[in-house]
Order: sequence, then structure tokens, then C-alpha cells
Amino acid sequence: MQESSMLLGRMTVLHYRMFAGGDTKDIYRAAAAIELMMLSLDIIDDIQDKDNGKMAWNQLPSEIALNIGIGMLTLSGELILSTGFPDERRLAAAQLLNQGILIAVNGQMTDLYNEIGSEEEYIEMVSQKSAALLVTASMIGTVLATGEWIEEVKLYAEQLGIAAQIKNDIRDLLNWDDKNDFLNRKKTLPTLYLLQSVPEEAHWIIDYFEGRLDFADVVGRRQEVEQMIESTGTLIYTSVRMRTHYYRYLDHIERLNLEPHWKEKMLSFAE
Repeated sequence: MQESSMLLGRMTVLHYRMFAGGDTKDIYRAAAAIELMMLSLDIIDDIQDKDNGKMAWNQLPSEIALNIGIGMLTLSGELILSTGFPDERRLAAAQLLNQGILIAVNGQMTDLYNEIGSEEEYIEMVSQKSAALLVTASMIGTVLATGEWIEEVKLYAEQLGIAAQIKNDIRDLLNWDDKNDFLNRKKTLPTLYLLQSVPEEAHWIIDYFEGRLDFADVVGRRQEVEQMIESTGTLIYTSVRMRTHYYRYLDHIERLNLEPHWKEKMLSFAE
């Protein structure tokens, strides 16, 4: 579920300022709530996946880290409710936060089962995880500013979230450490394409993903894996898919007819 640094909080503040035409200290409290939600989900996600061992919370006993994550998740809702926005907007934002968490938990369940078998299933899973959280952050800023649900915001935030997750999955295929998606047999868009594209002589890659080979059988074959990633065009294909979702994001931005100043800020997220 991990996002780039403080992206969700920045999206909350940006959407509030963009639609309200001004600023208030309470929006930063709302942004802090979003970041607490994201951090708590990251902690829980790492405990469940048993990876990303360099993070500070993974230096703690898992039961302690889990308790911290649950506490922070609860605190995120309390922070939203403690803001000084009108009651109707404050409660709507709290409801959006809760809905976003529930959708993300459902997507995480799919991820934990690791049984997706197609690109369509992958996109659906990502839509319920990273993309749903970005939608939540953007819509909370929007609702606190306007009191309204703006469908175009939901659509472009979803596309940006999908593109960002594909970018992260490309990174996690290439990083040969404890978060490497190949070594962890994690089914993502890049690994799904790789599995569908390997030639017969590299069938051992499929054998590893299906559990017929052990970690010890492949951990020393990094160069072979990297060569196969290159020869199958895995990076090219997934990069094109990533850009496709960025282009859809840009298209939805255009439809909002934003002032040039805000449009420029929104377009910067696709760089």
C-alpha cells in the first residue's frame, strides 16, 4: 500500500485549496489524519507480508508494531472529527476515511491470497488498494472545501493511483532485496507478464512461482532473472501500461477546466 512521501496528505491539502480558493489550519489536521491512516496501513501491510525489514516498525516485535498500527488507524478518524469544519462536511470526510480503509482492507485481502491470474484482476486489486486511498485523500479535501462529491476527481485520482502502483511494482521487481516481488512470488502486473512470456528453457521461473522450487534454488540466479525480464520485454510492456494510466489521469484533469495555476500543480504528479 505504500505511497511516495506524503503524497496523500499533499493531495488532501491541494484539493481543498483548489476548490475552496483559500487555506485553513484545519485542512492540515485533516491531511495529518490521512498520513496517519497511510502509515498505519503500511505498518500492518509489512507485518502481513513479512517484508520491508529495514523500516523502523519492523525493528519491533510484530505484536507491538501491530498494536501501534491499530492505534494510529483509530487516531486518524479522531483527527478528522476534531477539525473545525462544519458538521456535515466533517462527518462526510470521516465517512470517506472509513470507506477508504474498508476498500483498502478488501484489496489487501486479495493481495494476501496472491491468487490473481490476469491483468484485469490486478487492476481491480490495485483499484481497491493504492488507488482507493488516493481517491479517499483527494475526495476528503474536495468534500471539506465544497461539501460535494465531484466524480471527475474520483476518476483522475484512481488513474493516478493505478499508475503509481505499477511504477512501484516495476521497482519491486528490479530491487533484489527482501521486498523483491520475484523472490516473494508476488503476482503483480510485471510478474504476471513475465510468467506469461518466459520461453520453455526458462520454465524454472514458473516452477518457482508455483512452489516446485525453493527460495534457495533461485536466490543466486539474479542475472538470469534480469536477462529474462529484459528479453521478454516485461519492463517495456509494464511501462507502457503505466503511461496509459497517466495519460488517462491527464485527460480527466483537462475535463475539469481548472485555472492554469492549479492545473500545473495537478499535472506535476504525472512527471
